[in-house]
Amino acid sequence: MKPVNLHVETPAWLQHIPFAWWIVAQVRPRLLVELGTHAGNSYFAFCLAMRQIGMNGQAFAVDTWRGDEHAGAYNDEVFEKVDAINKQQFGSFSSLLRMTFDDALPRFKDGSIDLLHIDGLHTYEAVRHDFETWRPKMAADGVVLFHDTAEYGRGFGVHRLFAELARDYPHFEFKHSHGLGILSMSPQPRGDLGLMLRPAGWRESPLGFFRLRRERSIRRHFRDMGASLRA
Repeated sequence: MKPVNLHVETPAWLQHIPFAWWIVAQVRPRLLVELGTHAGNSYFAFCLAMRQIGMNGQAFAVDTWRGDEHAGAYNDEVFEKVDAINKQQFGSFSSLLRMTFDDALPRFKDGSIDLLHIDGLHTYEAVRHDFETWRPKMAADGVVLFHDTAEYGRGFGVHRLFAELARDYPHFEFKHSHGLGILSMSPQPRGDLGLMLRPAGWRESPLGFFRLRRERSIRRHFRDMGASLRA
């Protein structure tokens, strides 16, 4: 279940890898795009899942590989490692786009992306811009993932945007490993996502006891699977 590249200096996404496999199996993306790839932990997990499942899809990683105020700055060595692994393991269906997210937008048709992972600069303004500019590129029943929804310091604002979007879209959030938010563009999510996601605008109530119990079980299941992984 491990991806081919786990850099111990960037373990932030490590515990979400089991979920990466599950979400790929549910969405079965013909087109997967990641915004913000850094060392490749999340991206290569998606790619490995696509290859192992035997999917006929394409994947794109978009990043400048220069860093930002949250990831820190880094040199070309990080990109060179990611590029080498991508060419060797996934070159038949995966491409790296070394550019800004905005510059990459014209490369994708509206309504074409089935699974989008947003993991760039984590300020509220930046992640809101990323979602709003890439939303037209999403398939009508596409799925968007947001990393770092459980980070509240250092200017992180993903949690704020995700709370706003939860009013309008089916959603679910993992709290472990810095948090991971899942958003369905459609009120009828793909695969078994409908059993996981809360309806748009859902609020806790005594009548939601069984849903909350199921959510705790889901979170515990993926948290425990992720905790068993080691870089």
